[in-house]
Amino acid sequence: MSKKRIFEGRVLTEERSEDWEFFLETASVFNYLNMEEITLVCPVPGKKGTLVLQNHLPYLAEEKPLDMIEKFFATHRLMDYHLMRQTCKSLAGFPSQKVPIVNAHFALFPVTKPEEAIWLNPFSIFQVVEENGWCSVLLTNGLTLDIPIIKQSFIRLACKAVYSLATYRQDYSLRLLTNGQPLNYVALPATPFGQTLSRQGILQKWLLTPGEFANQYKQEEHLHWYRELEDFSGLLV
Repeated sequence: MSKKRIFEGRVLTEERSEDWEFFLETASVFNYLNMEEITLVCPVPGKKGTLVLQNHLPYLAEEKPLDMIEKFFATHRLMDYHLMRQTCKSLAGFPSQKVPIVNAHFALFPVTKPEEAIWLNPFSIFQVVEENGWCSVLLTNGLTLDIPIIKQSFIRLACKAVYSLATYRQDYSLRLLTNGQPLNYVALPATPFGQTLSRQGILQKWLLTPGEFANQYKQEEHLHWYRELEDFSGLLV
C-alpha cells in the first residue's frame, strides 16, 4: 500500500486514536527544504508536534502548527506571518483574526485561533457537510476531518484565503490584469467545494486597488525593521 493510499476513506479525529496511530506510524520526518504544496497542518492530539500533509504524503514536525508554518515560510524566504497579520488588519476583505498565509503557489488558513488551529489549503478541499454545528471536511485525497465550526463560517475563512492568494498574485504578478477579478488569478478546482467558492461575492470583485496589499506589507516590514533597529540601539547605550 502506497503512502498516498493510506488516507483514503479514513477519518482523522481525536476520538479515532487507532487512525491517529496509523498516520503517525507511517509518517516520515518533515523536510523543511521541500517546497512542494502543503495540504494540511494539524496538531497531534495529546502529543507534541504536528502532522503535515505535503503532496499527499504524511510527515511529522516537532514544532507546533503555527511554528512549523512560520519556519517553513522563513526557510524559503517567503512571507512573514506576523507582518501578514498586521497587513490584513489594515485592509478591506481580509480577516483580522484568523489570518491566512500565502505564497505564489498556495494558501493555508487556520480554522480556529492560529496558534492552536488546524490549517487547511482551500484548494485541497473536495466537499464540506455540516451536522450539529460540526463540519465534515473531505479532502481531495480522501481524508476526512471533523471540525467544530459551522459551514458558512468555514466557507468564509476558505474564501478569504483564496482572495488573499489572488491579491498576492495580482500585486506580485508581471502581468497585471487590472480589469479582471480575483478569480482571474486563481484556478479553483472542479469540486463541489470549488464550485461553492466560485459563487462567493468576495471573489467577484477587488476590494483593493492594485498594489495596495504589497505596499502595506512593505510598510509593515519597514516598521518591523525600524523597531528592531531601535531595540538594538537601546542595548548599545
